[in-house]
Amino acid sequence: MYSKVIVPLDGSELSQQALPYARLVAGSLSVPIELVQAFHILPPAVLGARSQRAIDLMVSEAQQRAERNLTPIREQLESDGHTVSISTLRGTPADVIVAQASTDPTALVVMSTHGRGGIARWAMGSVTDKVLHTIPNPMLIVRATVTGPAAPERSIRTVLAPVDGSPLAELSLSHAASIASALSAGITLLRVTPPGDYYRHQLISTTAEMGAIVDFDPVTADELVADDAEQVAAYLADVENRLAIDHAHGVASVHQLHNNVAQAIIDQSAEQPSLVVMTTHGRSGVGRVVLGSVTDRVVRHSNVPVLVIR
Repeated sequence: MYSKVIVPLDGSELSQQALPYARLVAGSLSVPIELVQAFHILPPAVLGARSQRAIDLMVSEAQQRAERNLTPIREQLESDGHTVSISTLRGTPADVIVAQASTDPTALVVMSTHGRGGIARWAMGSVTDKVLHTIPNPMLIVRATVTGPAAPERSIRTVLAPVDGSPLAELSLSHAASIASALSAGITLLRVTPPGDYYRHQLISTTAEMGAIVDFDPVTADELVADDAEQVAAYLADVENRLAIDHAHGVASVHQLHNNVAQAIIDQSAEQPSLVVMTTHGRSGVGRVVLGSVTDRVVRHSNVPVLVIR
């Protein structure tokens, strides 16, 4: 599934909260871990008349500091049995992460949502956002907290996979199955369709326009909701059966009526310790939304880790 796990760090404890997830995925899939840290110095125009030798020395010292930050983490991971490499690269954090990840689109990037620090550190929230909207790689985004998250193998009980009935949305399912197996967690499929009030609102204008047609017999909102329920039940049962063939930790499904797909996903993920797996876009019919915008809202407002599949 993944060739390696890339973990961008900035020297802060908050950025290191991505490490438990990286260890778990890398260990279960037997893939190496690459620790990445950007380093930077002030541009020559700001440094003034300093010689190139002095600038080269500052670059060397900045790189050595970055390596010193990563070395204890690498040693700890190696003592746990992982294969680990270090990459310290000059540049802005977002540019460095994008460049490193883009060399291998099959690598999984595991990253916390924010960090703290001075020069050569970054506000991880903005960097994560830039990376998320740029790289082609799958990306697991971990919400960093002051107290630190619980170990993922204890805190995640289900992998929540929102689907909208499209092949594009279903691209997330193989990733959901791999992550759920790594966590020994169940999989919960979520399908969201419009409630009756939405259809009633839509039918008001439609009925007014079509009412002059002879023998026009408008469908009711309740009939549309019932039709949705019948189709969704058949679809979810089919997906459940497909996933259950290879997944031993249980597959369940939930059908929600909601006007706001992103809020429905966030609410469902809050019901039990979850990790959400989503594609960046999907297709759907009346009353659905483009999953790209939904994914963006879930990443920004959910308090659970989110694995985003391009």
